[in-house]
Amino acid sequence: MHMVFSHRGIALTQSMLKKAERAVLTAAERIPRATGAVVRFEEDGPERRVEIVFTAPRGTRVVASAAGRYWGPALNAALTKLVRQASKERRTPQRRTVAKD
Repeated sequence: MHMVFSHRGIALTQSMLKKAERAVLTAAERIPRATGAVVRFEEDGPERRVEIVFTAPRGTRVVASAAGRYWGPALNAALTKLVRQASKERRTPQRRTVAKD
């Protein structure tokens, strides 16, 4: 799986990047056939924003973002949203065919 971390002009620690990488790999196990992930870190004054975009075959994308005062809680909230979205997509019922008599 291809991962990209974007943090323009923001000084992130190596431990935060490793935590994000581990979290993305863990979340990828729940998203079937994930081919890539983009994690964006943005900072606007005291607010830290994390956006995670997973891509899958046929252009399917799962996007989750969260904001917080610190990077850790924002990353955790975004991952929680992402996993919730992935589980909803997995539970989507298939079309049922109508039996003809």
